[in-house]
Amino acid sequence: MLKPRSALEGKAKFEMAGLALSEAPDFTLTQIAGDEKTLKKIFGKLPEFGVAKNNVLRIGPSQFWVLGEVPAAKNCFLTPLSSSRTRILVEGKQAPMLLQACAAIDFGAMKPADLVMTGMHHVPVLVHCLVEDKFHLYVMRTFALSIWDWLVDAAGGLIVA
Repeated sequence: MLKPRSALEGKAKFEMAGLALSEAPDFTLTQIAGDEKTLKKIFGKLPEFGVAKNNVLRIGPSQFWVLGEVPAAKNCFLTPLSSSRTRILVEGKQAPMLLQACAAIDFGAMKPADLVMTGMHHVPVLVHCLVEDKFHLYVMRTFALSIWDWLVDAAGGLIVA
């Protein structure tokens, strides 16, 4: 079976004082959509919009992204997204400041498990706060290199204290 190649192959490492960017490969991501009643049977208590719970990210009223193995899901629509997304890790004390330079959101106010869908460089990006000052960015594969370059350029303009 063919293994997808990284869209960031050879470029996925950047470090400076208080900031590190890298690709976070080898993940399984599936979108699951269905009616609320069916989804509650699958996941139990559903996470609120904009919050992740047990590797389940609610991205819309009846849409979730599942990281890792997907539970049995009858009467739902499943869409594998793993090979269509690139995951970028942004971490360090300067991470919220870098992300704020790229999108008009207060990333410093995000708590662990919070997520937000935003746009960076005219590209939709899902940002998931893992812990304080550590974020995963899920970017469409076709725009991953463009977003990577955008982040690195923006990092060059940060004033490091």
